[in-house]
This record gives sequence, C-alpha cells and structure tokens, in this order.
Amino acid sequence: MPHTWTVLALARHIGGFYHGELLAGLVREVTAQGGRVVVAQTAPEAPELDETVVGETALSVAWDQADAVVTIALSASAPFLARMLELGKPVVLTSQQVDGVEAPVALPDNHGGTRAAVDHLRAHGHTRIGFVGDLRQYDYRERHAAYRDALAAHGLTPRDELLVVARDWSEAAGEDAARELLARPERPDAVVTASGHNAIGLIRTLTAAGVRVPEDVAVVAFDNVEHGAYATPSLSSVHQRFDEVGALAGSLVMRALRGEHVPTGGHVAAATVVVPRGSCGCRDDLLTARSTPASRVAGVPVQPEDLHRTLSTLLAGRHPGTVAPDATAALATELDRLLQLGDGLTEADLDGLLSRMHEAALDADALHRVTSVLTEHVQRLMSAGTSTGASPHAAALSRVAAALWRLQNHGSVQRSHALAHHVLEGSDVAAALLRADADAARGLGWLTHTHSRAGLLALWDDAAPGAPLRLAGVHDPAGLLDHHVGEDLDRRRFPPSDLVGAADGAQGEVCLVVPVRTATRRWGLLAVLGVVNSRSSHEAYHHWATLLASVLEGEELALSARASEARYAHAARAANDGLWELDVATRAMHVSPRGREILGLDPDAPARMERWTEVTHPDDQGRVRAAFAQALADPEVPVEVEYRLRRPDGDYRWVLSRGLGVATGPSGQAARLVGSLSDIHPRKELEEQLRAAALYDHLTGLPNRRLFLERLTAAVEQHRREPGSRFAVLFFDLDGFKLVNDSLGHLMGDQLLLAVAERLRAQVRGVDTAARFGGDEFAVLLSEPEPDELLAIAQRIQERISAPVELAGHEVEVTASVGVATSSGEYTDPEDVLRDADIAMYDAKGSERGSASVFDPTMHVRATVRLRARGELRTALARSEFVVHYQPIVALDGSGLEHFEALVRWEHPERGLLLPGDFLPAMEDNATIVTLGSWVVDEVCRQIAAWSLDYPGAVAVSVNLSHREFWAPALLRTVTDSLARHGVPARSLILEITESVIMADPTVARKVMADLRELGVRLHIDDFGTGQSSLNALRTFPVDALKIDGAFIRELEVVEQTTELVRIIVEMGRVLGIEVVAECVETPSQADRLRSMGCANAQGWLYARALPGAEAGALLGHSLASEAVEAAGPGR
Repeated sequence: MPHTWTVLALARHIGGFYHGELLAGLVREVTAQGGRVVVAQTAPEAPELDETVVGETALSVAWDQADAVVTIALSASAPFLARMLELGKPVVLTSQQVDGVEAPVALPDNHGGTRAAVDHLRAHGHTRIGFVGDLRQYDYRERHAAYRDALAAHGLTPRDELLVVARDWSEAAGEDAARELLARPERPDAVVTASGHNAIGLIRTLTAAGVRVPEDVAVVAFDNVEHGAYATPSLSSVHQRFDEVGALAGSLVMRALRGEHVPTGGHVAAATVVVPRGSCGCRDDLLTARSTPASRVAGVPVQPEDLHRTLSTLLAGRHPGTVAPDATAALATELDRLLQLGDGLTEADLDGLLSRMHEAALDADALHRVTSVLTEHVQRLMSAGTSTGASPHAAALSRVAAALWRLQNHGSVQRSHALAHHVLEGSDVAAALLRADADAARGLGWLTHTHSRAGLLALWDDAAPGAPLRLAGVHDPAGLLDHHVGEDLDRRRFPPSDLVGAADGAQGEVCLVVPVRTATRRWGLLAVLGVVNSRSSHEAYHHWATLLASVLEGEELALSARASEARYAHAARAANDGLWELDVATRAMHVSPRGREILGLDPDAPARMERWTEVTHPDDQGRVRAAFAQALADPEVPVEVEYRLRRPDGDYRWVLSRGLGVATGPSGQAARLVGSLSDIHPRKELEEQLRAAALYDHLTGLPNRRLFLERLTAAVEQHRREPGSRFAVLFFDLDGFKLVNDSLGHLMGDQLLLAVAERLRAQVRGVDTAARFGGDEFAVLLSEPEPDELLAIAQRIQERISAPVELAGHEVEVTASVGVATSSGEYTDPEDVLRDADIAMYDAKGSERGSASVFDPTMHVRATVRLRARGELRTALARSEFVVHYQPIVALDGSGLEHFEALVRWEHPERGLLLPGDFLPAMEDNATIVTLGSWVVDEVCRQIAAWSLDYPGAVAVSVNLSHREFWAPALLRTVTDSLARHGVPARSLILEITESVIMADPTVARKVMADLRELGVRLHIDDFGTGQSSLNALRTFPVDALKIDGAFIRELEVVEQTTELVRIIVEMGRVLGIEVVAECVETPSQADRLRSMGCANAQGWLYARALPGAEAGALLGHSLASEAVEAAGPGR
C-alpha cells in the first residue's frame, strides 16, 4: 500500500476568515494530491511565540507521523522550524517569513492587490492618495511598500503627510487614524487602508465629523471583510483568496515531499481582485443614494470582462462547491443577455438565470458567493454604467437586482441557520460540560452533541515538562479506533495514526489537535475529527478545550477546597483552638465549642461580647479593646493580642486572640469580625522557663558556651580548692564542614551539625559536658579523666564523628581537629583554658587535619609567630610584594615551547625571594589564600597577553588551585573577569587541581569543573597518584591532563614497582584520551624513559628552573627537549 503523506499544519487559530481560509485551502490541496493533514493549534493567546509557548503542541504532536510541516502565519518558533529542517522534514511557511528559517513561503499578492487599489482610485481621478496601516505587521508593511511603488508608477510622489501609522488592525485604531487625519492641515482625497477593520473605523469617524465618503475622501480597504459589504457606505475592498494561499502552501509542500526542488523564499498566490462598492464611488448604496447630481463621484465604468474575472478570481477552485471557469463564463454571458432584453425580460428568463446559478454552485455557501458577486455587479451597473457608454435597460436591471436580492436573502437565511446550528452546538457542549462532573467530561460523552465522529483526550501524567501522556477519554461511536482509557501514549505519536487516518478528506474532514489548558496549567491535548470553519470567528474546538479545561480545573479547585477545609478543621482541632465570629451591626456572636470551653461558657449559654469583656483581666481589657478597634478600622489587616481570662474556678490563664475585620459592600467598612482563640498558658509558662535558662544551643540541644563556661568555672574552682581533682577540655573544629555547608546549603549543614551533636552526646558520660560553641566548634569538659587516656578519648570521638553521614542522597564525611587543655596547667580563669585548647586545636589542624594535640607552652610561641606571619602576608598582598615565575613544561617530541607552570614567589623586603613553602601554609586556613590565588590568575592572564604581543604562537600557563580557591563561590567569576580583562582566550589558561580537592565532594566538584570547562579553560589533575580517586571517578571528571607526582619520577628506573606504576599511568592517560605531564624531571635518562613510555610532556630542572616573565617569554618557541639532549652530550 503506497505511503500517505501526512502534513502537520500549525496554527494559532483553527477557523475564521483568515486562518480558516488558509487552512481550508491547505486541506483541499493536500487531500486532492493524496495526502492528509493534521491541524495542531499552538498558542492563540500568546502575543509572541517561543519554545515554551509552542512546546506543548508543536514540539509534541504527530512528531513521528508528520512528513512535513506547514505553519499558518506566525504559529511556530524559528528554533522549532529549524529543528524540523535538520531532521529532513520539509517546512513551508504561509503569509509571512520567519527570520532565520530558509523555507518556501506561500504569500498573498499584496503587491498586486495594492497596485490594483491605487489604479482603481486613479481611475476615479484621485491624486492625493494616502495610506493607513500598522507598519509593524509583515503584510501591512508589504502593502505600504506596494502603495509607494504604485504611486511612483503613476508619477505621484508618496508624501509623509498622507501616511497615518495605525496602532493595530482594529476599528478603534481606524477611528484614531481618522482623528489624526482631521487634525492635519492637508487631507488626502483618497485612502488605501491595510485592514478592513481600520477602514470601517476610519469611515465612521470621518462621517461623524462631516467629511463625506466618497465625495471628500474615497476609501479602498483590504481583506473584503464580510460586514464591510453592508456598511454605510459599503466598503470597497481588495479581496485576496487566502484559501488559495493555503492551497499554494499545500502544493509546495507536496512537491517537496515528492522530491522536487522547491525554491526557498516567496511564492505568490495571485488570486486578487478589487471589489468596488460605495466607499470609492463605484455604486450608490440604498441608504446613501445622493439626490444632488453635482455631488456624485464619477464611477469607474464597468468593463465587459469584469464579471467573468471577478467570478473566476473569487470562486474558482473552492471545494466543495467548485465553480468551474466555463460555468462562470456562461453566467456572465447569460446575465449580460438578460440585461439587454429590457422590457422583454420575462419571469422565465429570470428563472433560467437562477437555475444556471444553482447548477454552477454545488452547495449553499457557493451559491451565496455567486449571488453576492452578481448582485454587486448589477449594483455597479445601476450606478456607473458600462465602459461602452451603453447603459443596460433600467427596468431589466431592477428586475434582475430584485431577483438576486431575493436569492441573496435566502442565502443569508441559510447561512444564519448554519451559524445558529453552530452556536446551538456550542451551547449544547457547554450545557453538557457544565452538567457533567470531571469524570464525565474526561470521558468525552459530550462529543455526542457535536458533528465530530471520533475524538481522544490525552492528559499529561503530571505538570512537569516532558511528562508522558495518558489516555483519559475516548469518543468512538462508529468503532473506528482501537484505544482504551488509561493507555499510555507516546506524545510523538499523538494523535494515533488510526484517528488521523479516519478523517474523510473528501468531505474536508481532518484530525485537529487543541491544547487543553488554562492560564495557570496545561492539562493535555484533545484530538477530534472535524472540519475547518472559515465562515465564523467562533472557534468551536478551542471553545470545547477551554470548557473542558475549566471543568478539570474546577474539579481540582473543589478537591483542593475540600482538602483545605478538612486540613483547617483538623488543624483547628489539633491546635485545640476556638473559633468565633461577631456581626458588627447586630452584635450577634458565634463561638465554637472549644471557644466556649476556653471562655468558660456553658454549651447552651448565649455568647455575648459583654461576657467576654467580663472575664478578661482588668489590666488587659484596654489592650483587648484596642486590638478589636484596630480590626474594625483596618479590615483585612489581621490583629492579635495576648491577655488573661478568668476561669470559672477563679484562676487566670493566658490566651491569644487573633481577629480580622471582613468588609462587605462598597463602603469598605468591616461588617464582621472573625478570629480564633488559643489557650497559650503552657507556652507562656515555658517562655518564662526559657527566659530564665537560655543555656542550651537552639539547634543541637547541647549546652551552649555560657553553660559550658559555668561548668568549666566550677571545675577550675574545684581544682583550686582540691589540687587532686582533675578536668580536661577537648576543643573540636570540624574539617570540611564549610564545604558541605557551601555546596549543599545551610539546611544540610544544620543536619550535619545535628548528627555530630548526637554522636558527641553518645560518647560522653553523664558527668561530662558536651557543648556547641557556634558554627562548627564543639567542646567537651571531662570530669576526673585519666591523663594517659585523653588522646584515646579524643581519638574515639574523632572516629565516631568521621563516620559517613547521609544527607539528602549525598554521603558526606567530615573530620575533627582536636585541641586538649588539662588542669595540669594550673588555670585560674576558665577563658584561659578555652584559649589554650583552641591553640592546641589549631596546632593539630596545622600538622594534619583530623588529628589531636595536647597543649604545651611552646604552642603560644608558634601561635604568636603564625599570627605575625598572617599579618605580614596581608601587608604583602596590600603592597603587591608577590611575583609570578614560570617553569617551562616541555614537549618531549622536540616541539617548540608553548606551556609553563605559574609559581608564586614572595619578594620579602627583609628575607629576599621566598618560595611557596615558606608562606603558603600560613595562608591555607584563611581567606588570604583565595585573595592571592585571584591575583595570580589575573597576573598570569596579563603576562600571557604581554607575551602575545611579541610571540605569534599559542601560549598556555598552568595555575595551581588550592582547596579554598577551588571551592570559593567566586572562582568562575574570577577566571571569567581576568580572561576578559586582558583579552586572553580561555584555552590559554590551565587550572591544576589535586585529587584530594575534588574527591572531597566529587558530585559538586564535577559541576564546578564542568562550568570551568564550558568557559573553555583546560583542567589538569596535579600530583596524580597521591590521592584517593578511583579510576571510575576520574573517568567522569572533565579532565584534560594528569600530572605525575615528582616522587614517582625520582624513583623512575630506581624502584621497579614505581617505574611500572608510571608506565601504567601513562598508558591509562592514553586509553582515556588524557595527556600526561611528568613533574620533577632532572636527568636525561628519566626523560628518555618517559619518552619511550609515550609520555608527551615533562617539566623539571633538566630543562629550566622557574623564571621571571620576561626570561620565560624569551624561551617561547624553543625546543628545550632538544637543547637538553645537546647539553647532556654524546656520552650521557
């Protein structure tokens, strides 16, 4: 069976004069050529289309069935259309080009229509011809350009004072345009309007101001809107066959599907004709017939071929109801014959004309169109005569006109009946949906009230983007489909092929898909078999979908309201609150049972405001009255007041009243007070207790610093009184907590602190005190510890703290550095104990994170030195005492040098040039390391830019990132700004990160590295082989190179296992597609062995030490590997 081409037509509207005609022509042509059409509505309400707006339908509907796409006007976004072209699906546009999309475009003949309008006005003798239109719209801009060309062709110069730019296409915009013309000193004697609606508003306002149309200003519009024919005066208009534009689009897309070459760009449907009426002066209208001959506008005589051309242009090719060319010629000839009969015209002759019209028009709509054309032709003859100068016999004209008017009235009645049927069908659907519950609405039983033979409703399984579709309703009285409710559907195959194939194309039936959505939610898609209605702007299918969405949303709102009511009732009962309401005018009061209980009212006793006041504590009554007065004065502003109520037993209890004034009517005054009444006596008592205590950490429940100090003070005092008593303080600082807090958020950080607190609490005895000081600092006060067991106790607690913690799907680990201070220090001040424990903790952190140190007096000295060093480093940063040196990274294949590693140095004013080991350790545990790192990145970018002025080749510099630098939130911005500031390409900057840094939190590290990589920066793993990364983890990181740690290179060819390990690392890099750099290469034999293993790059003293920027730049392009070989000599 031959393949049936399926064309996906995307349209904002599925009906009406414009969109409906375009779709009708498309369906007619594609069906005639053996294809079929699926029409999908995109976004009727959206002023501009983007991927979000059209994604629900255009990016989903018939993805697999569609062989090609046709857009009806601007109905799909450029990215979507480009994607369809990339997939090899032909795309054809209609009415307007889309920027960035190279595709054929079916266009109306705006140039020909405008030229015909101007020619017609010139035939009336007009020379000051103006233009009114919204120049933002593509069609209207085309018409304006054609207007200027047409004037020039007539030797007329377009003048700005004859142009009025309308704000849109509407009648209201036409009225505004008329007011602007009236205010101008010089007016046109004729106007072309880009929109028929503009013209109607323009004429209405001009006429109201005393300007005569067409005597003072003639008007010719566009689009031949139907009610323009019945306006006063009747509206002369350019008629464009939009169905022919759609048919042209259908022809183009079918040619493309058959493999023919279809040029991109505009293809014009030339079915355009001027329909002259009263507003240009070509005919007298019944209500505007002028009695003064001098005031008449000279009509343009009717040409013999006018009727045949108009019939052919307006009627030929329509389906159903086609009027063939020979039929139009016969009709024109017959009418001309009858008009020449004069008094000899008989009823039989008229009946014969009407019979020919019925034979030519195959349905009521086509007959109405034929009748309208003949009627308007006769009216022109009655007003303007013919070009030959011979006027048809007046009696014959009148009798023919009367017969045509009767037939036209009959056609209008039939069209009215059809419209009424359309409206009644919509009313039946609305009534059925309004009566139905949501289940019945989803079931699509209401479609039995419509013309649709089959339909499917598919709803999104949830509101998330990309959610699957699930079949919720099937309408299939004829058994055309094989689907069941609950069936999962692939949105790329929706609507299903059996529904698409069931459409009767011979009757103009197609499968239509409309989104079921409200302003706040998308529900799903409704697919039905139906026909495109171009005679009414009421879009039935969109209306159905809107009503359906309202029912679904109503169900959800009702369920939500019931759930909310239930929750409120449960919450009120759970909160044990009373509810009350006071009518301000009548003073009537309602109090819930719980409210009565709190007020001490009997269940049957009347509730009165006076009773409430009586039981309020005298000291609180003024405050309560003021609160209620405020609620009355400021409706909708909630108030609350705490006060005491006297119970029947005479005791007072604290209560909380909340109140709200509810305003009704236009006055805005409160008519009711509503509120709640809560017994807060236990809470007030607890507040007093907490106010007196305030000694515990609010997050963990552990004692806080204040309570800890109280107990430590007691311990110090006891030791002073009893020297044999002992105590010890363990001061804990969590290593890695800041990383968890910054990467996973403060909530997860709090969860981690809670876990640590629980573990700490479980590890201490009842006589000991575990406390949280704030942040990630904890302390333990041990009572009577054994001195030899202190480090063991600390280690036990450390091991428990370092156990993994599960946080929102992340397994995290932290360690704790511990400082210990004991009573052997003979302390008199508890703050001194904490100070020394803190110093010991920093000593432990400085030697190895996660270790423990017991305080000794020498730590004071080291702490002082460290404090001084930090001060000097901050001064050095402020004075710019740091410099960057560059060590070459050499290509072992002998290529020219293009890569360095940046190494920071400190030009100390007294100690000379200091290496990183002399100052970086003092910076690593504070923010100065991040400041220095940011400066190094910027300085490296500056140096690369300076080298690039003299050296044309590529240059790259590696910069080491410390732990704090990598995890700093501003890292990406620092790198981006430095590259941009100095105009350096991102690939020139390489960031080196150690394994231990990224393995601290691989998931978050991977995201940071991906962001840097997306910027274009390259990433190297430094000191590879010394960390804990797994091969699988390494494979998933966006890494460009591995740097083998120098410790392995020094043992190369010395230790066999190390040599084999280096070979494995090089081979691993080759398999993963990652470069390998060997550090600390110091001998030619090491270089030779590395080269033989396949290692591509090396650095070390064999080639050069780290050099200042100028000296390093002089080496660019040199083959340092070759020079090192030559320097070693032949005997090496």
